[in-house]
Amino acid sequence: MKRSSLYDIILTVAAGGLEIFERTARWRQEDIVAMCKRLLRLKGEAAAISLAHQILVTYKGLSPRNRLQFFERLRTEFMPDAERLNQAIAEYQRDPNPDNVRILALAAESPRQDLFRLLNMGPDGTPSIVAMREDLRELLAANPHLRAVDGDLLHLLQSWFNRGFLQLERISWKTPAFILEKLIAYESVHEIRDWDDLHRRLADDRRCFAFFHPALPDEPLIFVEVALTKGLASSIQEVLSAPIPASDFQFKPDTAIFYSINNCQPGLAGVSFGDFLIKQVTDSLAEEIPSLRQYATLSPIPGFRKWLDEQLSATASTINFS
Repeated sequence: MKRSSLYDIILTVAAGGLEIFERTARWRQEDIVAMCKRLLRLKGEAAAISLAHQILVTYKGLSPRNRLQFFERLRTEFMPDAERLNQAIAEYQRDPNPDNVRILALAAESPRQDLFRLLNMGPDGTPSIVAMREDLRELLAANPHLRAVDGDLLHLLQSWFNRGFLQLERISWKTPAFILEKLIAYESVHEIRDWDDLHRRLADDRRCFAFFHPALPDEPLIFVEVALTKGLASSIQEVLSAPIPASDFQFKPDTAIFYSINNCQPGLAGVSFGDFLIKQVTDSLAEEIPSLRQYATLSPIPGFRKWLDEQLSATASTINFS
């Protein structure tokens, strides 16, 4: 066989393999959309749980391109029924009574929200949906028309992760190592360099608190680091470089300095945790350490120095020295 003929055969086989791969990807995308539509029609809970799990497993196997196409179809094929919505609007305009308000609200709700609620029934449904939203958010900059899908997800996540479900836990050196490792990975304000650095941040004159959720028991949602001091620190370097206190450490701090707060789950962006966390930590510290009188923060403001220099420069250039 000539070399050129063998080369042509290899190209043909490769092209055939690529075509099969692309066809399989299309089938998988068609399958997941069909499964989603079937899930919305199911009545039995057991069947719905099984199908929800199958959909989430199939989604995880999609390529980035097919995930984008899946979100595109969620946007276009899972919209409210226009006829039903128009009828509800007309009834409300004719008679804006409470029943018609409720009917209008139901008609205006996207079937996507029902779909996501049903998907949440599957094993690991909540973390899978949080991961799905993380994927979607990475696509929004180039595909802003998908914000309607993101809005539905955010609406549900704000309900599922409301304050009533959050559990405040103190993180200490006795906390399981797999959670401590996540603190090192998630710290984005002041890098935790190594285990010794983490040990310092969990010493007796420090506190670390995190919110957890029953559906993600091993994943901190947000955590805050606090330094207990006498008086206000003059800089963050003073806090971070302070030596570990001696083993017989005893003192009555009068100041709690919140110096780092970190959101850990990109898929929960837009779900408010920070205010709740700081308020609850403040209450917890006040109860634990009655000597505390001041609560302060030493948080970086990225770009502030550059902005300030520009403002000073602009001000100086407008001063008339004549």
